[in-house]
Parts: sequence; structure tokens; C-alpha cells
Amino acid sequence: MELDSYNERKAFDETKAGVKGLVDAHITEVPHIFRLPHGTLPDKKPSVSASAIPVIDLADVHVSREGIVKKVKDAAETWGFFQVINHGVPLSVIEEIKGGVRRFHEQDLEVKKSYFTRDVTKSVVYNSNFDLYNPSSLCVNWRDSFVCCMAPDPPNPDEIPLACR
Repeated sequence: MELDSYNERKAFDETKAGVKGLVDAHITEVPHIFRLPHGTLPDKKPSVSASAIPVIDLADVHVSREGIVKKVKDAAETWGFFQVINHGVPLSVIEEIKGGVRRFHEQDLEVKKSYFTRDVTKSVVYNSNFDLYNPSSLCVNWRDSFVCCMAPDPPNPDEIPLACR
């Protein structure tokens, strides 16, 4: 990683405002660290046959666990993501989780900063780009992350931001 890129990443990181902070500041140009160098992307057109996101159905997980594990592995290796259905989590719970994360990201910056960390051992983490300082990354991802690790030990309920409870 070039010194200029490192310094620009460090300056961005030290604001603890993340990508949302850039948006809230009404920037008119995407900062250099978020842009791939010209000519980096291949000139490939997406395949129509490869446009369906993999769906993993957990309805028969107790009957064919091995087959489902293989489907998850294949989808993760091929796509990097997948949709899970019949997982047993009520839609109302999913919507409340999404609402809590939205409330967290939309709350006052000073409150969010109290959760900002790069310490991967913490149960509750807010930051922008877990791999911000990876020397092999050509650019920084346009994302902020809020993570609440529930395993092996869930956080103390008081550690979870009020906006997420």
C-alpha cells in the first residue's frame, strides 16, 4: 500500500464517522481510496444464466444436513452470499433486527463513536471496513459495519447499543 493511500485511509478511519459520515457531509466526489485504479475491472458482461442468487432451504436440515452444508459451501465459494429460507426466524424478528441496525447507523455520531473499534475480540463492534488497512486491497469498500457476535459467548445486554434493543 502506498504511503498516500495509507495516510488517506488513516485520516478517514480517525474520523470514526464512516461512509455515512461522508454522505452526511454531502461530498460531491467519491474519495480516491474508494475508487479502483482505472483498468482494474475486467471487461466481462454478466452471464444471464448466472443471475439467480442461490437459495438454501433449511426445511429438511434434520433429514439432509450434509446436503445442505454442501449447498452452503458451494454457494459461499461460488457467489460469496446466498438467501436462506425456512430457517425458523419469524419475519417480525428479522424486521426488528433490521430496524435496530438502521437506528444504530442513523443515530448521533458521538453515540456511534463510543462503539467504534478495530478490536476483533470485542462482542459489539462498529467500524468502516474491517480490512481498511489490508495492504493488498486496491481500494476501500463503501460500507460501514455494525457487528454483534453472539457466539461463543453473547455480549452482556448492557453492551448492546440502546438503539438496537
